[in-house]
Amino acid sequence: MPETETKESAEKRPHKFHIKIDRAEYTVTEKVMTGAELRHVPPMPIGADRDLFEVIPGKPDRLIGDTDGVEIHDGIRFFTAPRQINPGA
Repeated sequence: MPETETKESAEKRPHKFHIKIDRAEYTVTEKVMTGAELRHVPPMPIGADRDLFEVIPGKPDRLIGDTDGVEIHDGIRFFTAPRQINPGA
């Protein structure tokens, strides 16, 4: 912390979280984000034709709906997949 910065001003500054969506790294400052907000993090927003999942090590991946809240932390990972798969198409 620079000498000119007080503890109080450092606490007011937003924390930067490093997250990954489809293997690309992004920086966000919110502690909790909805699925809709996460879909707009990449420069080309994630379309409605794709589902968004949170990677949870050692557990099944979690489908994130647009209104679902996600606690953000450094290193959290997400991936997208086609919402509808048409075998043989």
